[in-house]
Amino acid sequence: MLDLIVRGGPVMYPLIFCSVVALAVGLERLWYLLKARVDTEDLIDEIRLALGQGKVLEAVQLAKKTRGPVAATLASGIAHYDRDKEEIKAKMEEIGREEIFKMERWLSILEAISVIAPLLGILGTVTGIIKSFDVLAGMHGLGTAVELSAGIAEALITTATGLIIAIPTMVIYTYLTSLIDRFTADMTKRSNELLEVLDSRGDY
Repeated sequence: MLDLIVRGGPVMYPLIFCSVVALAVGLERLWYLLKARVDTEDLIDEIRLALGQGKVLEAVQLAKKTRGPVAATLASGIAHYDRDKEEIKAKMEEIGREEIFKMERWLSILEAISVIAPLLGILGTVTGIIKSFDVLAGMHGLGTAVELSAGIAEALITTATGLIIAIPTMVIYTYLTSLIDRFTADMTKRSNELLEVLDSRGDY
């Protein structure tokens, strides 16, 4: 591994940095989002039951003790149950936007790395080819073949490394984005269901 890094030339160092950052951000976001997954259907059923019995405080506590963006959005709606419908909806939308922002944190870094890594690989290809042409321009004996192969190796290693970093980074970025889309859709669905429950109780 160390030999490949050395043969890949100076461009390998920013590529290694990109790989470390992508791995760290990817694992952190994956852990955060997977930890936030809960059965929101059971949650809304429990909240509906509590509100049906007039236990507003219990409904709030049910939402607050449940992890995840959906529960946080519902908690904000229940906490303002005595306000008019539009105000409750606006409050849930506000909290929903905050939760989406939390979920999307650092994702732009993954997106950037998936673009930058192949470009760095291309840069390494260019510098490697330049070295090879410099060798060809000053051919002077048997040592030339070794020097020429070093330039070609640098070009190929950096290109491959850039792609090796970019492809899984884009895969994890796409997967995380799909998780966030599911959370967002679930927040909208459960928020509308809560509004219907509150509306049926005549609290507006």
